[in-house]
Amino acid sequence: MAELLILVVLLGPVFLIAGLFFMFQERNSSGRRALGAVMALAGTVITGGIAWGLFALLSGNNSKGRVLRLRGRARVARRALGEGWADDAVPDVSGLTSWQRTVLGEVWMYSAGLEHASVPAFSKLSLKLSALGAPADLLEDCHLAALDEVRHARRCFALARAYSGVSWTAGTIPALTQASASPSPKSTGEPWSRLVRGSLLDGCLAEGMASMVAGEGAVRATDPVVRETLSVISEDEGRHAELAWDVIGFALERGGRSAKEALRQALSELESQQTPAIPRIPGVDEDFLARNGVLPQAELGRLMAVCIERTRARAEALLEPSALAARHGSIDIQGVPLAPALDVASEQAAPRG
Repeated sequence: MAELLILVVLLGPVFLIAGLFFMFQERNSSGRRALGAVMALAGTVITGGIAWGLFALLSGNNSKGRVLRLRGRARVARRALGEGWADDAVPDVSGLTSWQRTVLGEVWMYSAGLEHASVPAFSKLSLKLSALGAPADLLEDCHLAALDEVRHARRCFALARAYSGVSWTAGTIPALTQASASPSPKSTGEPWSRLVRGSLLDGCLAEGMASMVAGEGAVRATDPVVRETLSVISEDEGRHAELAWDVIGFALERGGRSAKEALRQALSELESQQTPAIPRIPGVDEDFLARNGVLPQAELGRLMAVCIERTRARAEALLEPSALAARHGSIDIQGVPLAPALDVASEQAAPRG
């Protein structure tokens, strides 16, 4: 099966190159040129399908929380070769086919890019909080979170390198320089509104979801290095989600009506954050992915639904605590946790090494 899969993967570029060769050789007959066109088309379909499937797998299984947004778009560093962004972790790659290692290498490379981009994302948050007169503990937690993301990125790069056999590292983020020199027109909006919306969606929801996904992935992963990595990420992302709730609390205290209205509007966007469907990737079924810490689509959807509900309940409690208590009896707002890995996976996840 593995040999057949590798053959299919190689056929794409082979058909494409051979087809182009037949098409553009003037001495070939019209029949051979037509055959070349068919081969080139087949090669394009095979290669494009594999690339699209990998992209869909990676983007659809995004368990990362706070992302770097510049001019309304998520940004990550360019890929580069070299040192500087990997620790010494080495998973067990014995028994894996070349294609399986390629897929897992891409999974961890995708995660590495997002983890790396979270470092400047927290720096941006720190700048916003400083501009709004936030207390020292919020700024301290922002910088501690950025250091967590540095550790996450190093580990993800190490796993990507180990699986793929390529010395990947983080390259430049050109959009970050451009954004600094030319602020987005969207940046002229009300600062409290932007802070609250970003904290709810990228912080409370996305980092809460990241905590849940990493925690569940740690439960299912069989490699001890992967299991330990996901356990640590789960714990850290849960703490980052709590930081986002603290930021919202600060905004509601200082920002008044505009902050409350922003929270109400952000609540209406929760359902649109559902995880998209992803296709099957040849040669890597859901059981294989789960054993390597990548959750199946059905489980991602279930966890997202849970996380959305918890996020909504906790935000509504912040907006109308007395009304919520009247409907449901006496409640403890802090008892509506968003750091779901603390109650979903912490009892099952393997302890840190």
